[in-house]
Formats: sequence, C-alpha cells, structure tokens
Amino acid sequence: MKRNPIRDLTLTSVFAAIILVMTFVPQVGFITLGITELTLIHIPVLIGVFLLPKRYALVLGFVFGLGSLLRALQVNAGIAIAFINPLVSILPRLLFVLVSIYLFKGIQAIDGKFKKSDVVIFSFVALVSVVGVFYSSSAIADFAGWSKPVLNFIALIISTVLISSYYAFIAGKKKESILYPSVLLLSSLMHTIIVLTAILLFSRQLLVDLLQTQNVIGILVAIAATNGLVEAFLAALIGTPIILALKQVSENH
Repeated sequence: MKRNPIRDLTLTSVFAAIILVMTFVPQVGFITLGITELTLIHIPVLIGVFLLPKRYALVLGFVFGLGSLLRALQVNAGIAIAFINPLVSILPRLLFVLVSIYLFKGIQAIDGKFKKSDVVIFSFVALVSVVGVFYSSSAIADFAGWSKPVLNFIALIISTVLISSYYAFIAGKKKESILYPSVLLLSSLMHTIIVLTAILLFSRQLLVDLLQTQNVIGILVAIAATNGLVEAFLAALIGTPIILALKQVSENH
C-alpha cells in the first residue's frame, strides 16, 4: 500500500491525542489495582506500529512515555514516583516500540511463507501464554504463601480457556487475523517486561522502601505474570478489530 504522508501525520496526531486523553483521564489508560496499575495506553501505540512508518510509531512511543512522566509528577505517590525518571517512563516506551516493529516484521516474514506457518505462530503464542500463566501461579504462590498445587491447577484451567479463546478468535478469519493478535499479545508482554526491568534497574530502592521488602524481584515477577497477561490479551482483543477496520478504510481510499 502506497504511503500517504498527510494520512500518516493525521493518524499520528489522532493517536497521540488518544494516548494523552487515556493518560490523564482517571481509570481509563491506567486502571489502579492495589499497589500496581493495569495499563491500556500501549494499545493505540501498538496500532500505530501496524499502520504508521517507524518514525511516527516512535513519536507515539515518546508521547506515551512523556505522558507517563507528567502523570507521575502529578500523582507523585506510590510506585508512580519511579516514572518521574525518564529512564523508566520514556526510554522503555521507545524500546517497546522498536521491539514491536521488529517483532511484527519477523512474524510477518514467517506468516504464509511456508505450509502451516499459521500453526507455528499459533503454537508459539500458545506456548508463551501457558508459560506465562504457569509462572504467574508460581509467583503468586511464593509471594502470598498460597497452595502451589491449587494455583497450578487453576493456571491449567486459565491456560485452556485462554488458548481456546485465542483459537476461536482467529478461526475462520483472514490469514492476517492471526498476525495481528499474535504480535499485539507478544508485544504487550514485552512492554510489561521492559518497563518492569527499567524499574528494577533504576528505581529498585524506591520499591524496597515502598513495599518494605527486599524481595522486589518476586513482586515484579508476580506483576509481570498477572497484569502483563491481562494487558496482553486485552491488547489482542481490542486492537485487532480496530487495526483490520482502519486497514480496510485505508485500502478503500
């Protein structure tokens, strides 16, 4: 599809505005859950990764990070304080965009290039999901002291439901329907990992003081395995139909 500079600039402006609205309207882009937050702002950024050139996608990543920094200055409490540091708020979001771009290109290069490539992609995403849910249950058991066998059994049920839902979502649709939710899911997980790693590297002492424990790695693993999975599946569920609709509009014009 031939690039249209005006269209790209317009879409970038619209997505940037959406990101800022989601950042500063309470409980829209950041949904508070105890000491942590469920982040949904990465979804319009990821949509931009699919539809825009790299430089504009990076602009959206910067707006995302800058909004996080400004919001942290506004809140100035709890774990939000960590995001006052640009190395935690801005840098991870730029890295997240770059990772997402190359992940998209990598999976796109595989999709349809050999027989049963869609099965390979589906199997990889399913494997990542199962491993994530399993380690989520283990991290929660270690952190909360709950029964690990019981949580592992629950994790098995959740994994089955998630994989079945993923299959039902992509079954019978266009070939590209497996590409978009797969990249959205994996990129969202990478966003969680990159941001939490930045917090660990640059704001570890803040977490120790806030949580009154030295086991900050265990807590971050629990957050990554729980919030990260929810954010990933929401990204795939919300982002895929929007991307397909916008691409259809672009192709028709």
